[in-house]
Amino acid sequence: MIKPPSIVRFEQFYWASIVLGLINTGLNWNASQAALAANPMLANATWFLPAVQVVGLVIAVLLWFFIVRRPSVIAKWVQVVFAAFGAFGVLSALFLVASARSPIGAQVIVGLIANILYIAAAVMLFKADAKAWFGEGLGDDDLEAPRV
Repeated sequence: MIKPPSIVRFEQFYWASIVLGLINTGLNWNASQAALAANPMLANATWFLPAVQVVGLVIAVLLWFFIVRRPSVIAKWVQVVFAAFGAFGVLSALFLVASARSPIGAQVIVGLIANILYIAAAVMLFKADAKAWFGEGLGDDDLEAPRV
């Protein structure tokens, strides 16, 4: 089956979000390391931050695989749950900026754009052609035996 336009658009939004997320990780790397170093339990765990990034990237690739290459409704809904967390992150960031608790910097802007792209990718999974991609929306009429 040829990938429908919604799945192609999903891939574009999804990978753009992942790349921006990696850029944002790079922008925040020193601050994240400093936060870990300040925690007595994790101060010597210099492996922790890179390990978390690798695990996150593996999960992202697996989700992509099970949405685009081997369509899975379960992967679709995992993506949607992660997008809901992203929506919460967008709202939180906007609240922090609006209440002057966080300055508007490159990290905030890149993070907002990455989350918005991630949410847009999830929205693509609910278009009619994407539903067909996942085998959803088949009515009872489609499941009946053909009449002779």
